[in-house]
Amino acid sequence: MEFIELADYPLPGGHVIEWLPTATTQWTDWPRDQRAASHNHEQHLRDALARSADPRQCWLGHAFRVDGTLDVTAWRVALDRWIDRHEGLRTHVAIENGRPARYTAPPGTIGVHPVAAGSPASTVATHHLVQRLVDEATSPLRWPAYVCVTIGTDAGFTVLLAADHSIMDGYSTIATGGELRAIYDEVRAGIPSAPDDPGSYLDFCDRERAVAAVVTTADPAVAIWDAFLTGATPAPGSPREDSRRDNWPWDAPSWDAPACTHAPTLHHVTATPVVSGYRTEAPRPSAQRALAIEVLGSAGADAAAAHAGRQRQGLFAVLLAAFAATAAENGAGQDFRTVVPLHTRSEPRWANTLGWFVGLAPFALNCTAAQRISDLIGPAGTEIRRVRVAATVPFARVCELLEIRPRISFMVSYMDCRFAPASGTWLDTDTRWLRGRAASDDEYYFWFLRTPAGVSLNIRYPGNERATHDVHTHVLRLRELLTEFAAYGDATIRPARGAPLTWK
Repeated sequence: MEFIELADYPLPGGHVIEWLPTATTQWTDWPRDQRAASHNHEQHLRDALARSADPRQCWLGHAFRVDGTLDVTAWRVALDRWIDRHEGLRTHVAIENGRPARYTAPPGTIGVHPVAAGSPASTVATHHLVQRLVDEATSPLRWPAYVCVTIGTDAGFTVLLAADHSIMDGYSTIATGGELRAIYDEVRAGIPSAPDDPGSYLDFCDRERAVAAVVTTADPAVAIWDAFLTGATPAPGSPREDSRRDNWPWDAPSWDAPACTHAPTLHHVTATPVVSGYRTEAPRPSAQRALAIEVLGSAGADAAAAHAGRQRQGLFAVLLAAFAATAAENGAGQDFRTVVPLHTRSEPRWANTLGWFVGLAPFALNCTAAQRISDLIGPAGTEIRRVRVAATVPFARVCELLEIRPRISFMVSYMDCRFAPASGTWLDTDTRWLRGRAASDDEYYFWFLRTPAGVSLNIRYPGNERATHDVHTHVLRLRELLTEFAAYGDATIRPARGAPLTWK
């Protein structure tokens, strides 16, 4: 299973319909909602305003195929129910007088209307049409900032759901397809709308903002970030890991990206303290390239997790250990440094909520004395547990308290989504998770996804020959290490060799 750009998804040719949410009134006439916007949303909105003349795609999406003829009426009703169910789809935040202002429509006031977009003559033309529809409909500066597109064929129809990052995170992206398909099946079967409450993301944002407002520089989360950014040694007495839960989504850290973050080279994150402050971005950064590759099959992932379990660690610790070892082998230095996104769905009531529940934590791992992967797994797991508290305070609030604006260009993320709704159908329905096109000359983002099929590594990186060579070199060696570890319970780390990679 992969997290890819739309251009890499096999859209069929067929009849394209755009499903447009339409409110009974303009959002400016909706009731004023006093609940605060999240720090993530506010920063994302301000970034979008600052680059309004040079828009970038910061959307996430879910694509899947449904067998059988599209029931237009049932699909429209399903989308209406979905919008009524999630308050985040019925709200809009704008900057007014320099501050975020929220407006929220009550349930039942938004209806979806199908609009025929055409029947392109080729799959290439279909891609261009759908790409345009999605890019135009997912700006955080408009409502709605989300869209559904279907492509009907003789055998069935393909669904693409896309939304701006302010509306959904990685977990939301993963779960949305299964949720909407279940609602569609209920409508066709004549089953009334379920009365369950998935939890309000707006309530979460309001509470998170209130809690963050009283955080000071003495907070452990802020102290961890301060130490990382200044290169200081972490203080002893680190927080313990929260007890693991058996149900998704609490069984693994979340994947996600700080949307449209502009940053220095990977070297500045991995080998030296992150330099804080602003810089002037090149006016037209190059389009990034993408790569998706399976690094462990299903059996290999199970074996690697079992080996890690004997050290009382999880698979994420193995992946970070192997990643750091590979970077050291290829000349990126012995002090591995990156940023890891972690989900903030801290209570069961947020498990099925559509929203952006993501915090960021710094991660550092010294590889100097390590000769085998097993030497790094314990320290990697310990570091994850130590820094996870850093993700509990919104990163924008941390930056506000430290009076800095670090630039993140290197991120390694992991998500175990084997237990997400409808995960057993993903292969049969051509399910993929999508992201908007990115433009940057120095960002390297890596997403590990564990699904029932195994572990894939999904990457976006600068679109030049050197970065392409280095990323492919890194990924192929990483896959070798992980395969060896899964087969034998350990893997040998080679001495550093060759010319340094792009990020060193």
